[in-house]
Amino acid sequence: MTGDLAWTVETLYLRPTTPEYRQAFDLAMSGCQPEAEPVLVVSSSAMHAVELLKRCRAPLVFAGTGAFDAVQFAAEAGQWAWGPIKPVRLATDDQRYSTIIWAEPEAASAAETLQALCRLAVRGTTMSVIASASLRRFLPAWQVTPRPAERPLSPGPVGRLLTSKGWQIDQSIVFHGPRSIFWSYLARAADRIRRPDWGDRCQFAMRRTYREAGWLWPLAPLALIQARTA
Repeated sequence: MTGDLAWTVETLYLRPTTPEYRQAFDLAMSGCQPEAEPVLVVSSSAMHAVELLKRCRAPLVFAGTGAFDAVQFAAEAGQWAWGPIKPVRLATDDQRYSTIIWAEPEAASAAETLQALCRLAVRGTTMSVIASASLRRFLPAWQVTPRPAERPLSPGPVGRLLTSKGWQIDQSIVFHGPRSIFWSYLARAADRIRRPDWGDRCQFAMRRTYREAGWLWPLAPLALIQARTA
């Protein structure tokens, strides 16, 4: 078991991140400062945890949901981290955090997890939630193992859950929405008819429209919700 997880951490660290997850994690980490206070990462898979290892120089505190074992992950992943990492259990953790990243809330435990996060947050805590919608099955990350989550909660219900617990949503972004998908199909069609010039234009148009407004989450595979406490 331990050897298998070590192999997974190395494989995931070296595996190229697909554009939608890369942009979501880049934005989620944009407010974290090197050598700052610890960042609490609530993750449903080793895949998400590794993405944070790549990006964050601040101390990382991992809590697992679903099938993700944060204790075992922290034991195997230390050599890949920029700074110190440690695992915690949300139910017994007594530290307070000003930055929280929650990757793929699990439907079965989302309400309980958020209740614990409310207890661990301070005034002005910022939380970035990465959540996938029903079109997730078309993403490469969902076609390999380990999968990003077991039974993830979609972005719409995640947003409603946050606001019901008093969190203020500052921004919602979806990635690879309907316009981006449309241009990507046109780019493929251009390649099939051997018009690389048209394909390049379609690719550029796809990149320009890769981020959409948060309300389009039913038509996009992945979303980033950024919220904070009052």
